[in-house]
Amino acid sequence: MRGPRSVHVKPDALSSPSLFQGDFWVGHFLRFIATLAMLCGCALPVLAQSDDIAGAFKALTSEETANLRYRLAQPLPVTKNADTLSMYIDVKINAAKRLADSAAYEVVMREAVRALPNNATYKHNLALALYSRGDANQEGNDLMRQAIVLFSPVHGAFSAALLGCELLLQSNLEGASKTLMDSRELLRVLELAPAKGKDQRLLTRAQGKMQECTSRLESYKGQPQKAIEAAEQAAHLARQELKLVQAANDPGRLKELYAFQSVINALERKLGAYREAGRLGDAETALKELVEFSSRHQLPPDFLSRIYRTAANLRFSQREFALAEQLYRKADAVRAKLGVPEASVERAQISRDLMNSLSAQGRWKDAFALRTGLDQLEQANPKLQGKTGLNTDNGYLYFGNQQYAKAAVFFARSVKFNQANLGEQHFFTTQAQGLQGAALWRAGGSDNQVAALPLLKSAVRAYMLPANADNLENVGLRKEYREIVFAAYLDALALTPGEDATQAMGAADWVRGGVVQDALNDAAVRAAARTPALVQLVRREQDIKLEISGLRTLLSQDAGQALSETRDKIAALEKDRQQLQADIKTAMPEYDRLVHPVPPTVQEIASKLDSKQAVLLLLPTPQAVYVWAVSADRPAAFVRADMGADTVKALVNRLRQQLDFGTPGNAGTRFDGDAAFQLYDTLLAPVAPAWRGKTQLIVAAGGALSQIPLGLLHTRAGGGFDSKAPWLIRDAAIAQVPSLSAWLALKTVSQTKNADPSFVAWGDPAFRMQASAATGQTTLRSQSTASNSANDLALDLDALAKPNASGLRYADIPALPETRDELLAIAKTLKANPGSDVYLGARATRESVLAASQSGQLQNKRVIAFATHGLMAGDLPKLTQPALALAATGAEAQNPLAPLLTLEDVLSLKLNADWVVLSACNTAAADGKAEEALSGLARGFFYAGSRSLLVTHWAVESESAKLLTTSTFAHYAANPKEPKAESLRQAMLKVMANPKYAHPAFWAPYALVGDGGR
Repeated sequence: MRGPRSVHVKPDALSSPSLFQGDFWVGHFLRFIATLAMLCGCALPVLAQSDDIAGAFKALTSEETANLRYRLAQPLPVTKNADTLSMYIDVKINAAKRLADSAAYEVVMREAVRALPNNATYKHNLALALYSRGDANQEGNDLMRQAIVLFSPVHGAFSAALLGCELLLQSNLEGASKTLMDSRELLRVLELAPAKGKDQRLLTRAQGKMQECTSRLESYKGQPQKAIEAAEQAAHLARQELKLVQAANDPGRLKELYAFQSVINALERKLGAYREAGRLGDAETALKELVEFSSRHQLPPDFLSRIYRTAANLRFSQREFALAEQLYRKADAVRAKLGVPEASVERAQISRDLMNSLSAQGRWKDAFALRTGLDQLEQANPKLQGKTGLNTDNGYLYFGNQQYAKAAVFFARSVKFNQANLGEQHFFTTQAQGLQGAALWRAGGSDNQVAALPLLKSAVRAYMLPANADNLENVGLRKEYREIVFAAYLDALALTPGEDATQAMGAADWVRGGVVQDALNDAAVRAAARTPALVQLVRREQDIKLEISGLRTLLSQDAGQALSETRDKIAALEKDRQQLQADIKTAMPEYDRLVHPVPPTVQEIASKLDSKQAVLLLLPTPQAVYVWAVSADRPAAFVRADMGADTVKALVNRLRQQLDFGTPGNAGTRFDGDAAFQLYDTLLAPVAPAWRGKTQLIVAAGGALSQIPLGLLHTRAGGGFDSKAPWLIRDAAIAQVPSLSAWLALKTVSQTKNADPSFVAWGDPAFRMQASAATGQTTLRSQSTASNSANDLALDLDALAKPNASGLRYADIPALPETRDELLAIAKTLKANPGSDVYLGARATRESVLAASQSGQLQNKRVIAFATHGLMAGDLPKLTQPALALAATGAEAQNPLAPLLTLEDVLSLKLNADWVVLSACNTAAADGKAEEALSGLARGFFYAGSRSLLVTHWAVESESAKLLTTSTFAHYAANPKEPKAESLRQAMLKVMANPKYAHPAFWAPYALVGDGGR
């Protein structure tokens, strides 16, 4: 990406110190840098923080301006004396620079080249002026080549490197490669020359520029590691140049300014190389280095705009799109204050960057307005054509605005460029082909869609290769691109006659995998580690990954004054993680395969099933729901159900309003049988030949479908809501899985089964310092008094989320005395010791859970239960992560969150559990991400080492919940060969047989998530 250039003067030591003197260079640059530090989160010395761009530099007086204009208007003397001409020319150059008049500067340089046609410096500088405004590239190239010939070898090497960089910006990779090779060879000869008489400063400067431009070339060629190595070398050489200049004690300012510019350019390139390679922590460190260096020196004002833009590019890569937008606007504001016209290449390219940040936020109308403005500028000024948009950026914008045919044209150009420069197999070529295929498919028409399918197939195959997995991190818009490609791929397979859409099952499962899948992959890696030392390395790497994820979440929520410290910590952690991964790969060759498993085929899934089992995968997209069904002994089935995501969500909401005691409505009194049957009839009935008659269903459901248990769907129309209604749970036991890959990972993770009895539980925590007395009343789990009013419950939950100004204390959380009987009954069923294995009242503390983990007690328990409130982020003031509410210890007086077992705590636990029971409210509720089927707590327990979870979809009623959980474990203990999912099914049938609890609001909230087998 082109960065705005600043000083276009002789690349050597000029005898014109006045050129950089005066107010043009000084002003209040440090105030600008402080503003940047505030926006980008970089730690700097205490400086004035001001957004007053206009007051940053002292304006020229009218007398000074008139004097400078007078100098520009003076003709050159009629003389052939080169020294005299150079003196007059330099005066005019100084005037143009102080006026910040780039047009006048170009006029002076053209005048200089005419007057002194053999002066290499003026040809060089005129070429840079032309490059800067993006005009007459061929003329600039010709001038630079002439300068290379006229210059001394060391100057020529420097100019050759500059020309190589410019040829890259012109997309001439072949010319850039040749020119940089020439520069490299020339420098090699100079390096071997005798030291005597060699200007080491100029040689170092030329070497640094050559490395900087080589780094850009390697980035264009898709060689990120080589780009980083060259960029790091460029930064080292630039600092060496500065040391040499400062050591020479030269009274002139010009050489030092050149050295400053070299350092800034090299640091920008280093940051860019890290960013392009996805090493965002290292890029963050480079940004801080860049800002700190800039703050120490009086530099030209256009450097501020460059730093804003560089910071914005990094924030974009980090998916902080709103902050990137702010920084792009700052960069443009600086340019505008310097008098740079809107039609200039540099401001047009900032507008393009701003357009991309708006597209990334889904602000399609605003982004398109910017694109329209850029198109108008191009029409008015043809010299801008081809310089205000990259193909992929424009394609994504038109795709988002549903102009698919136009998007396809841009994506096709991106494919062509990437094929020519990166190769057919490169990730970016694959990505561009997939986007082109998606745009063609959405554009419609038989010719377009025939052309789209092979592009989509090829892209999806390449996307899923383990070698490309590292390219799929959440960097920039890669996630959005991936979702576009896969949605179109599934649509194309489903709607193209003769295609076998059943074979897309693995791809569908792969694309919806998320943090739960990552947690289970991590468990598989830990299980495969062969030595205690390797286990420790693996766990440390995984813990760092989770810590980085949490810190990035914190950044997205605006960490205020801690912004800089948070970014520094992320950068340090990412470096540690890179080293740990290298050590693990050395000791564990199969590491990459375990971390990035190949998506399973239909045949592989079928091979893992017994004769009683079937797998169902349901993937909602904006256009349709894709459903697959697989069993071991029948043909796989597939349907593209014409039911968009909005319709699915509406049906699910209709059901949940009558099920969830925690929402306003008539939960437990009515049931929308029409909605229950419509979902079944549209989604499951069409694939019934593959699963009907099976007694165990393994279900992976995404989006809104993950928010309801499929067991409450009606298998025929017109059913009621008593025990005789046509519930799906009557036909088969159901286990939910976050993904099919996760299910396979659970089945392959080697863990030693614990012997029965092995049970430990925490319940009825004392939220006040004194234990709550058991009332014996039937209550809802989220209420403090006996009531069946959903409205009362909603008010209680609302109160929990209010700030402390309302007088809320931790002690105000409603007590759960009824959970005592539930846990004691389960303990009796599993023959556990209630005195040592059941922590109740004041003993049910966070500290006791952590101590049980540290002592190894948790690793020896097959069933672990928590019967308490499950809280989500925002339920209590300053609560930023999911948590379980445990007993007060007195510490909550200073820290209201101290008694909570948070997600961070859960991730630190060491488990080997068949079940973790979360008998609390909403622990399976979707937490704001439709693609995730589980809450943060559930993910944490999978990561910690549980094979399955028993969780709730909504607030439960206490007596029915106690009956359901105790019945589940009674069946589990009495039937050692029955699957866990069947134990839950039998308990549900028992609860619904009681007329008082026949409504699914009582028996359906619990879900078995994970391995439903024994």
